[in-house]
Amino acid sequence: MSMRPIVSADWLAEHIDDAGVVVADVRPAMAYQQAHLPGAISLDLAAARLASSTPAGIEHWLPRVQALVQRAGITADQTVVFYEDVSGTMSAYGVWLLDAAGLGNGAMLDGGIQNWHRAGHPLSNELTTLAPSETTITPNLAVVGTLDGLLAEIGQDEGQRVDARATGEYSAGAMPDAINVDWNRHLDPATGSFLPLADLRTLYADLDPALPTTTYCAGGFRAANSYVVLKTLGFAQPRNYAPSWGEWGMQPHTPKV
Repeated sequence: MSMRPIVSADWLAEHIDDAGVVVADVRPAMAYQQAHLPGAISLDLAAARLASSTPAGIEHWLPRVQALVQRAGITADQTVVFYEDVSGTMSAYGVWLLDAAGLGNGAMLDGGIQNWHRAGHPLSNELTTLAPSETTITPNLAVVGTLDGLLAEIGQDEGQRVDARATGEYSAGAMPDAINVDWNRHLDPATGSFLPLADLRTLYADLDPALPTTTYCAGGFRAANSYVVLKTLGFAQPRNYAPSWGEWGMQPHTPKV
């Protein structure tokens, strides 16, 4: 079973009926009800957003991640393919969530439902739910960026940081030494699919794939798309600082440039 973090429409069409594949539609419920991939479940990831990277914040967040996994019926031996309209931010957040949960079994559909439909694959309006699971997560906090961890890295001139926001946001205030790669630059504007790997690699040519690399934006979703790209490119230690500028920018003691 493929465990690449990005899968094509053709790959999913070949495996969508496999017992070990779960397809999760992370668009608004109304869009799911109108049309979705056959057998897909509707999954709202908003309840699993990480708003604070303090130890207490993470402690309160992890039970919500486990509850989401169990409610959705996800088990450790499945491949969960998240999708939305294009290769977006919410599906990427789903991949990162399962990595943070220690399951590591998430992928996102390249080009989303638009590319699926463009490729001639069928849609459905039959609603699907899975029986709740009893999955117990074993968190992998190595992929979770934290304010304290970033402060330590910046203080010791260690690690790398990627600002996934638009140029205007970056110019208004950013972390020290962060490079700005707007997550939209990952996508072909005509199709909403990811650019070829060679083009994605060029966007991050100034970074060392062997070093810890933390992505951030305003609330962790755009940064999740960057996280998935770095993971796909073979970066050894990618992390999503999910609270992002919503936490960092509000603290008086955090360095900003």
